Amino acid sequence: MSNRPQVEISDMTQLSPAPVVSVAMVTYNHESWIRNAIEGVLMQEAPFDYELVIGEDCSSDATRSIVLDYQRRFPSLIRVICSERNVGPAANHGRVIDAARGEFLAFCEGDDYWCNPRKLAAQVALLQADPGAGAAHSDWIRARNDGANSWILDLRSVHHRMRRKYLEGDLFPVFYFAKVLRTCTLMLRRSALQAYQGDRISTPAYRFGDTVIASYVTSRWRVAYWPEVSAVYRESPGSLLRSGLQSKIAFLKSCLAFDDDARQYFADRSDYPQAYRLEIGLGLFLWAVKARDRGAAVLALRDLRAHFGVRGFFVACWRALSIRLPTLRRRGDAGAASAAAWR
Repeated sequence: MSNRPQVEISDMTQLSPAPVVSVAMVTYNHESWIRNAIEGVLMQEAPFDYELVIGEDCSSDATRSIVLDYQRRFPSLIRVICSERNVGPAANHGRVIDAARGEFLAFCEGDDYWCNPRKLAAQVALLQADPGAGAAHSDWIRARNDGANSWILDLRSVHHRMRRKYLEGDLFPVFYFAKVLRTCTLMLRRSALQAYQGDRISTPAYRFGDTVIASYVTSRWRVAYWPEVSAVYRESPGSLLRSGLQSKIAFLKSCLAFDDDARQYFADRSDYPQAYRLEIGLGLFLWAVKARDRGAAVLALRDLRAHFGVRGFFVACWRALSIRLPTLRRRGDAGAASAAAWR
């Protein structure tokens, strides 16, 4: 049972006593987008019961009133977890996971949305058909803000040119690559998530959690893949990676700390992705130069030198490029692509 401060708004007399899937949705100041996120869950055509557990983190905008209105309108599906003070992203996510009751857990943050009504049914079918798979995911598309309060969707899905070996089966060598395992497309077995929560790798506090979970799950289970677009990921200006240069630098330093720990934890794995460290180091150096942060730039260069010789550097670069090149963006315009085209 969680010790996190919280109150739940729900009607247990209307909710399913045994949902097959719990959809975890964390939200904070998402008043412009949260309706899309909720509607994407409500439109699911599933031959089983599911629930939507929303963690609302004391938003300063109308997000809470919106999610509570949806809970009143759909009491058989929606539960809202909230509190009288902001608890932060990690604790908010944690209390939603603690409250989830399903055999499988799916994820959609309040600024993303699902665009395929078959997502839950298809991914549950994949996991039920393969007991050795701990997770299932799918293709997705990106949306970016054009600066005029409208969103432009990519013309092509992110996975449309990716090789299948990077999308299903043993994905431990690419666990760090968010364009593969995008959280808004992910479904996990509850047993896999519980195993992760009970393991020491889940203990340290990094500035992210999705990569840590992905490393653990992919190291122990296969990953199933549904080759259809199921979600739209918004590149929101207020996200951690888009909220200023120093936030990016702090995030990448946290990635270095995780990689240090992960290399020890996965010391017996010869397929641990060396390209992860390379991408962190290069990213840290480039953002440090842009921010004129000499200390961070020196740290990045020293780290790259310590971990890669000349040959190792180019080998890691090639491996990283072989995965990333097929995912390069093809941008459309507001008239060329719309969310409706992906429903």
